[in-house]
Amino acid sequence: MAVILCGFDGALIGSLVGLTPFVHTYGRLVDGQYAVAPSWLSAFNYASYIGSVPGSLVAGVAYDRVGPRVTLAAASIGSIFLQFFSSGPALLFVGELLNGFITGVYSVLANAYISEVAPVAARGVLAAVINLSYVIGQLVASGMLKGTSTMDSKWAYKIPFASQWALPVFILSLIYVCPTPPYWLCKNGRPEEARKSLQRLTTSSVDIDAQLAHIQETLRLEEPPNTISTTINILDCFRGTNLRRTIISCQAFNLQALCGNILFINYAVYFFEIAGLNTSNAFSMNVGLTCMGLLGTLASYILISYAGRRTIYLWGSITITLLVFLIGILGAVPQHNAGPMWAMSALMVICNLVYDMSLGPLCFTVMSEVSAVNLRGTTIALSNISVVIFSVIFAVAIPYALDTTGANWGGKLGFLFAGIGVLDTLWCYFCLPETKGRTFEELDFMFRERLPTREFAAYRFEEAVGGGCSWILGL
Repeated sequence: MAVILCGFDGALIGSLVGLTPFVHTYGRLVDGQYAVAPSWLSAFNYASYIGSVPGSLVAGVAYDRVGPRVTLAAASIGSIFLQFFSSGPALLFVGELLNGFITGVYSVLANAYISEVAPVAARGVLAAVINLSYVIGQLVASGMLKGTSTMDSKWAYKIPFASQWALPVFILSLIYVCPTPPYWLCKNGRPEEARKSLQRLTTSSVDIDAQLAHIQETLRLEEPPNTISTTINILDCFRGTNLRRTIISCQAFNLQALCGNILFINYAVYFFEIAGLNTSNAFSMNVGLTCMGLLGTLASYILISYAGRRTIYLWGSITITLLVFLIGILGAVPQHNAGPMWAMSALMVICNLVYDMSLGPLCFTVMSEVSAVNLRGTTIALSNISVVIFSVIFAVAIPYALDTTGANWGGKLGFLFAGIGVLDTLWCYFCLPETKGRTFEELDFMFRERLPTREFAAYRFEEAVGGGCSWILGL
């Protein structure tokens, strides 16, 4: 529910510019027509990203120290009063900034929590639920905006703002029944409570003692040698083999922004209108785009269950690169008729489908698997911050690139993301390890042994028990 709210807010602000009452309130009169200045349009979109930076840092540290339930409850007390009651662009910007802080907390907590309560076999699919939640939020937002787009009053945008108050109420009411992750309890010296949590998370046929011992052994393997302090700080993410894990986690998340998702999600309606669609068709196309995103996310569950993380990432990056390259070609074609306009819009929809089948859901899975258990919250927070940097850059640049009074690139913007996509694909091939089906203990061992990227998939383990100690041997 928390991530649904993140998806709703992210899709909302970029599409509101298509509503006439919103433009009249937050825009200015230019050549006899109201228009939101590109600078403010960019600011509205990157405000939430900027706000999510401190939100992510707070969430990462709070998750490791006070746990997910307390952190989530504290974050859910926030509200969207400034968004709803704003009467000018400056106040709306501040409202988005504060809202971004809350959504930054939500995204970090969801990823860290799911990775620590899910069994290995279901970890990939359950982590992908995060992306499904984003898409559900986007779909609800696009459907609501389609419904209010015919209204001539300020309620056309105030109703979507006000609807964000509903989910925190449900979140606060359900936090009490959520079990605390046993990994977190063991990290904080509470093994008996971890045992009770495992009993809630497993069936009666599971050996709780073995599971608990496995968690404790995983945490022991991550302890730096000759250390006494158990305090975790952000610098630990950049020491030893954790540096490699942090880079992989950050870059896996960065591919979301680098592939162009800001264009075909946040600025979809704006792009459709720039391409030549009228307001009604633009919002209808946006609903179709988010529906395809939902379909793609559901299809990703099948892919994640059978294909490797590395394989899905690689082919997803290749496919999106080709699609945005085609959009660039169509954008360069003289617009003598409506054919190229509809073709570009259709390719945007397909881009979103492929994205939500591959890079969208998989980044959450990869982040949760490559990060060390002791540093999970902090590593995910750093990953969230790194993608925010790229997202802000594109949130600022895309309106100027698309706007007819700016660079006026239109569909030719696809060439930029195609060039970046080539670099993304090369990184996936050379740097992204295969983590499917691995326990956190196995991954700790492989990273500690500095295993080359392309050997992760074929590496095999056997368990040998002797002298009361359990050792993992790589063959």
